[in-house]
Amino acid sequence: MGRRPKDTARPTKSAILDSAERAIVQAGYKSLNFRDIAAEVGIKSSSVHYHFPTKGDLGAAVMCRYRLDFRERLSHPPDDPAGAQDALNQFLDGFKAEVVDHDNMSLCVVLLAERNLLDEATRDELAAFYRMKLDWLSEVVAIVSRGGLAKDACDREACCILSALHGASVLVKATGDSALFENAVHQYRDLASRPVPA
Repeated sequence: MGRRPKDTARPTKSAILDSAERAIVQAGYKSLNFRDIAAEVGIKSSSVHYHFPTKGDLGAAVMCRYRLDFRERLSHPPDDPAGAQDALNQFLDGFKAEVVDHDNMSLCVVLLAERNLLDEATRDELAAFYRMKLDWLSEVVAIVSRGGLAKDACDREACCILSALHGASVLVKATGDSALFENAVHQYRDLASRPVPA
């Protein structure tokens, strides 16, 4: 999914967010520390507090940026079944490349593991991230099914796809067997060729 370009208009704030995101992914939200971020960025701790007064403000800003960056990369699916299926396959491949092939823990998964430590704004951003993905997947299913499914059926199928992705990543991490990822998601590689449950 690639790294985002530097925010040249606000380089210090962007550098703080970059550092905080790395820290969360590597060591978890609980270990997020303003002094460590300041040292990495090369500024005073008070400068981090100037941009983000509290740890909660920083966590919410990191998750918000992650969500908005992801939304930019998640292009509107083509309005034809074949194109929408291609978009879905790219989504599956992107998840596999990031989480399975590179053995990464995504920011959202790390934050979910420590959800009880998060403030309300960060939890809201996390929920909005997953709702965004579910809405996109539901739209793809509707296009691939050529409008033959009611919205609630598309929503259910979107839930199944996202659940399969996350479940597959857990299986791969637990067993070290990357083939399990494709076993879990192969049925979504060609939705148009099978009846989607209504």
